[in-house]
Amino acid sequence: MKTLFFSILFFISIQAVAKPIVFTEEEKEFIKNTPMVKVGMMPDFTPFSYYIKNTPVGFEHELLNILSQRTGLVFEKEYAKWTTIYTAFKNKEVDVITSISHKKYREPFTTFTSSYYDIPIMIFVRDDFGEYLGIKSLEGKKVGVLKDVFYIKELQKIGNIDLVYYDTYDELTKDLVFGKIDALMQNLTNINYLIKKNLYSNLKLASELILPNTKKEDLRLGVVPEKPILSSILQKGLNSITKKEKEALVTKWIGSIKEYKGGHIELNKDERAYLNTKTIKYCINPDGLPFEGLNEKDEHSGISSDYYSLFENILSAKFELVRTENWNESISFIKKKKCDMLALGMETYERKKYLNFTSNYLNVPLVVATKVNVPFINHILDLEGEKIGIIKGDAFVKILRQKYPSLDLVEVEDINEGLDKVKSGKLFGFIDTLASIGYEFQHKYFGELKIAGKINETLELSMAVVKEDEVLLNILQKAINSMTNDMHREIFSKWIPIKYEKGVNYELVWKIAIGSLIAILLVVYWNRKIIKTNRLLEEAQKDIEEKNKELEKLATTDKLTSLYNRRKIEELLEFEINRSERFNHNFGLAIVDIDKFKEVNDTYGHQIGDKVLKEIANILNTNRRKTDFVGRYGGEEFIIICPESDVEGVIKLMETFKEKICKHKFSKVGNKTASFGVTMSQRGDTIESVLKRADDALYQAKDNGRNKIEYK
Repeated sequence: MKTLFFSILFFISIQAVAKPIVFTEEEKEFIKNTPMVKVGMMPDFTPFSYYIKNTPVGFEHELLNILSQRTGLVFEKEYAKWTTIYTAFKNKEVDVITSISHKKYREPFTTFTSSYYDIPIMIFVRDDFGEYLGIKSLEGKKVGVLKDVFYIKELQKIGNIDLVYYDTYDELTKDLVFGKIDALMQNLTNINYLIKKNLYSNLKLASELILPNTKKEDLRLGVVPEKPILSSILQKGLNSITKKEKEALVTKWIGSIKEYKGGHIELNKDERAYLNTKTIKYCINPDGLPFEGLNEKDEHSGISSDYYSLFENILSAKFELVRTENWNESISFIKKKKCDMLALGMETYERKKYLNFTSNYLNVPLVVATKVNVPFINHILDLEGEKIGIIKGDAFVKILRQKYPSLDLVEVEDINEGLDKVKSGKLFGFIDTLASIGYEFQHKYFGELKIAGKINETLELSMAVVKEDEVLLNILQKAINSMTNDMHREIFSKWIPIKYEKGVNYELVWKIAIGSLIAILLVVYWNRKIIKTNRLLEEAQKDIEEKNKELEKLATTDKLTSLYNRRKIEELLEFEINRSERFNHNFGLAIVDIDKFKEVNDTYGHQIGDKVLKEIANILNTNRRKTDFVGRYGGEEFIIICPESDVEGVIKLMETFKEKICKHKFSKVGNKTASFGVTMSQRGDTIESVLKRADDALYQAKDNGRNKIEYK
């Protein structure tokens, strides 16, 4: 309702205070005899010209509506990416182009109006870029820019920057996120919108771009020189817009994004009516801090509490907490429709039967907590044979049981029960999110437990709404879409100060322990706890120092076969994919699976099965080429990465392996065979896509009778 009222008031104010325009007879004649003015606009230039669903909206559309009302001109809008409309304008296929900035070299084919908005041009980089020390930091780097951007000639003069040209803002931003370029240059509002829309979390502002003749992106209307009267009419229209009117335009389309008042969220009539008449009831996990929970005053606290407060401001909505005893009761309540939504829920097949989910807006890795004297965990399969705790009703219970049936998962009521049982030795480890365990470590378990490793699964959290309430789902999705990356970071960093670095992190225990120790020293009555903590930390330090060399090896090596482990293979595979993308170097990948290996274990036992695995590993390792990488991926599967190879060379190598395995006499088992799935790298590959092709080829080899090599 506020948005509708604001729009009506905006146009009333325009009519009330508009400056009268005095046209010449020639201009009046032009307006009378020109039924339509063709205007070229971009469809992806947020917040100036973009789409909400199928409707074009934005600052420039409202500006053209004002000019149409003031001048009597009728505009026919044509939409295309910048390079297309820019070319069309130069070829005189459209009369006017929006969002064009003044440059001397454009004057022969453009008559410019005055600027209607100036935007700072920013340099964006990834979080891992390092310190930005001015334009010299970009020397030798790949820097993405839009084709035909107005400051391109000045960038080309610098000479020592590797410029990469793009047709669309989306492609430009995505390539920076995924490491195909090192930085990008573009206006602040447009890139901020894409970061917010796609929830990119690894980009940051490095600096404002200042070039000798360019400081800001000055947005103007450009008119073909053959129509000077049209240019004069449009300039008079722009001149008639008062300062107050322009401020209203800026507040509605640009300023509101910074103020978070909700005016920039486009709600339809039904959605506005819903918020005006309904109190939205929600359930939480009362024991789920730092994500959400009840504090000592029985009030909603945590990450989801901050999101609800923000949404109340953005949407002017009314939220009411429905209190429950635990997470399972919250799930029961939402099934019975005693509450309308959950702020934080992971989408699963079972939950989709009674809930709809927004896009995920919070991603947190799963980790395993153990006692401090336990070696670091490199892979979840290292937990086989141990009792591992996980919260009852958690979405990952079913996922982990299906994916890793060999794990002995023990369900507990809450995180404290799980960590207490690890502390007492009733459980070997406890699986939960980095955020939840890190939060508990700051309040309890000082020096008694540690985060022993990260596992592959990630908690992807969305807002969940009862199946029947499509209106609420759409409202919440729009609210999530409206949030900037900085807003997400501010909430997340408030509650989760701990980060988990890639690989084995020996410093993580110390960061937690030292932070805890400082807090303890401030509180005198915790003296006993301090003594105990110091003793345990000294023991942990001594243990870590003694095992440093061993852990380095464990971090990359499969302990049974002494080949590379899954984590190292995936790291090497990611490196080869990045190298292939950047330098166009092909590599081959093969998955090797021992045929009917289960029969070995069932007939001769696991000890003989382990010997067979070791002998296979030795065959692969001794017959590989020096440049190849061999690793055990899990169970009886091995992976071979062949850098700088062609398909003929890879298949020839696999034939060597196949023959060597066929002829080998395995301990007590005799002859065994193996099947091979082979693929080659392709443009745009991910770890998942290249592994899937090789896996599909392996299945084809199995289906064709085993002891085969198949290629996809």
